[in-house]
Amino acid sequence: MRVYETKDIRNIAVCGSSGSGKTQLVESILYKLKTINRLGKVEEGNTVSDYDPIEKERGSSISSSVLTVENKGVKYNFIDTPGYADFYGSVTSALEVSEIVLLVINPHEEIDIVTRKIWKSAKEQKKPVILFVNFMDNSPREFGEIVENLKALSQNMAPVIVPVGKAENFKGVMNLLENTACIDGEKKEIPEELKKETSEYSESLMDSVATADDELMEKFLEEGSLSHEDIKKGLLEGLLKGEIIPVLSGSALKTAGIDEMMDFFKTYAPSPEEIQLEKRSISAGGNFTGLVFKVESQPHVGQISFVKVYSGALNTGDTIYNLKDKNKQRINQVSVKRGSDNINVDKINSGDICSLIKIENTEINDTLSTDLDSEEIQKINFPQAVVERGVYPKSKGDEEKVAGAFSSIIKEDPTMEFGYNKETKELVLKGVGALQLELLVKKVKNRYEAEIELTPPKIAYKETARRKVDGIRGKYKKQTGGRGQYGDAVIRLEPRERGKGFEFLDEIVGGRIPSTYIPSIEKGIKDAMEKGVIAGYPVVDISIAVVDGSHHDVDSSDMAFQVAGSMAFQKAMKEADTYILEPIMKTRIKVTKDYTGAVMGDLNSRRGRVLGMEPEGDLQIINAHVPKQQLTTYAEDLRSITSGAGEYTVEFDHYEETPMNVQQQLVTEYEREKEQGR
Repeated sequence: MRVYETKDIRNIAVCGSSGSGKTQLVESILYKLKTINRLGKVEEGNTVSDYDPIEKERGSSISSSVLTVENKGVKYNFIDTPGYADFYGSVTSALEVSEIVLLVINPHEEIDIVTRKIWKSAKEQKKPVILFVNFMDNSPREFGEIVENLKALSQNMAPVIVPVGKAENFKGVMNLLENTACIDGEKKEIPEELKKETSEYSESLMDSVATADDELMEKFLEEGSLSHEDIKKGLLEGLLKGEIIPVLSGSALKTAGIDEMMDFFKTYAPSPEEIQLEKRSISAGGNFTGLVFKVESQPHVGQISFVKVYSGALNTGDTIYNLKDKNKQRINQVSVKRGSDNINVDKINSGDICSLIKIENTEINDTLSTDLDSEEIQKINFPQAVVERGVYPKSKGDEEKVAGAFSSIIKEDPTMEFGYNKETKELVLKGVGALQLELLVKKVKNRYEAEIELTPPKIAYKETARRKVDGIRGKYKKQTGGRGQYGDAVIRLEPRERGKGFEFLDEIVGGRIPSTYIPSIEKGIKDAMEKGVIAGYPVVDISIAVVDGSHHDVDSSDMAFQVAGSMAFQKAMKEADTYILEPIMKTRIKVTKDYTGAVMGDLNSRRGRVLGMEPEGDLQIINAHVPKQQLTTYAEDLRSITSGAGEYTVEFDHYEETPMNVQQQLVTEYEREKEQGR
């Protein structure tokens, strides 16, 4: 593969909802360009893009795949992305490093929240969007109706490549820009009998072009039409400004509309130097700098780091630095990717995408450069992990093996988190969705032969006191024949304001307890606080003062006063009307307006409190406080309630008192476990 200049590169993120046919579309592009000699099919598990064993088994993408192809002097880097909401992190990175968004539309489905998210992100990033309406060979709707529905995203839809016939009568496509058609595999000028059929689309295209350019609008109003060259000029300018949304159509499985789409890309899709963004601009000169936007591990290869080059050029043999840790490494080989295949090249210019093998200690969002003084490239902001599960190895002794496996694999997906929760004393895995976590467990089993069970996470409940108690004594006295043990402490316990934590006061006068034993009392109390009193949860937000006590010159010891402090604390808590606190999460739910009532009703059933609502376009945002314990299955439940049209984020907000029925359940469970010796 030859070295391409920035102007001859096109980076295209292929996005859309699950089932829209993105992977099949990219496969058809490879086939039509004769990059592959056999057309793979998603259902047969033999596409170039879905090469991961789990993707082949599922028949759908779970991570992005970079596919580099050449055509008519242009190099295309297609990034095929997953359509399922759980894997939106891959979509995020693809959108960030591409200059063009190819949004694939399934005419069988309504515009879902994933499609809307992609659309919104592309518009926020000022990236041109091109739509491809797939499945025109079996579409249940007329193309005109589909275009009208798409106007829910933007009124500036401009049909460019339109179908001939529909469903079982689908015969091919017509290119309105070039006045050509491909009917039953034969390319020719659009027949006269079809021109009437396309007149409405041609007028719509002219309207869109004229609307985006004042000069063309004036000419259109004066003359009633625009020339072929006018339309091409206006379309190019409108696409770059984001004021025109070209709509293409065809059938990925039948490879209909693919040639026309590629010709459109060559003429109208902007190169990296034409889309200059403030946060990540492209510069042909200067030292090489690049951003790692994806990493993956392949058997017998190791870690592969995918890099978008933002300035300079990268050559095989260059020495680069990771600006995160200043680590220096030599690049033994620069490659481009086509699914799982690595194609070696000598050089990659700015604006291009490459892959680097075995670059040590490299993670997503790292900036690589040949100059230590280069500025770091702005990091990609990934979706928040909202689903949490406890992680338990099925085989004893596999804890370290499992921890190592997870630590390695989650480097491939920044939307996932893995670590030890000190509060609940368990390994915890977090992600965007439950399916994402389940498939990660499968990966760990396949790669590391370690079996893991995911469980609902333990909730970090707390215990605290409701009222003040005073004069509570804890006396520890033990005589065993030799030196005994003696510690005696009297305390006062008071509740503190929520979130104020623990306060310890020494109010001993007259040397009733020597000052050397006061820290021992405090330690005994703190140790007992960690273990809880009524349900085994840590005690918080209390003040304890040591007010009196006694000691023995011979038998008193640090240990004896630790025990005495613990005894006094436990007695005091039982008299202070101990109750349980639960974590409350600030939850932000985004849904289409049709599902607002159902979501709010569900929140009420989860003991949630709706704080308010706010519109966002044609979506509704519901802000609520919800107990964390009620959110364990919320990702799956929300998807079910809203038919996939809902999403949410969560963050810890505060603790508040647990309802009595929940508290009693926790106390009963704790007592049962104590009886069983657990």
